[in-house]
Amino acid sequence: MWLFVLTKKINFYFRINSETKIMAVLKFDDVAYEKVKEGLQRKIIHTDNLMSVLIDFSNGPWEVPEPPHSHPHEQTSYVAEGEIIFYCEGEPEQHLKAGDMFAVPSNKKHTIKLLTQKVRLIDSFTPIREDFLKEEKAISSRQ
Repeated sequence: MWLFVLTKKINFYFRINSETKIMAVLKFDDVAYEKVKEGLQRKIIHTDNLMSVLIDFSNGPWEVPEPPHSHPHEQTSYVAEGEIIFYCEGEPEQHLKAGDMFAVPSNKKHTIKLLTQKVRLIDSFTPIREDFLKEEKAISSRQ
């Protein structure tokens, strides 16, 4: 049995039309996707120190992986739908399917390749990805 005790108030933040809303719940149907680029959309929720990102890809399968990237944030990811190849610097590639998870240490190069048309990942980052919030604001202003 798990027992969770909250010792201080935690605010959860999400964005609707570039306005920050504070609440403890994000309901899927109440928040629109943010279109990052063709075939990639996401929904974001975060506290001051932790960010979760629902990412839906719809443009697979890919012939080649995306270019590797790194960031100072620690990352964990859950494959909620589809199949991918996960590449992480210094590690053997991993064929992952729905239900599998991976973790990426700070500043380690990594990437994925979609093996199925649709893939859903749930990424968590600490600290939060301020760059995602800036991207979201830029995308909103273009629409």
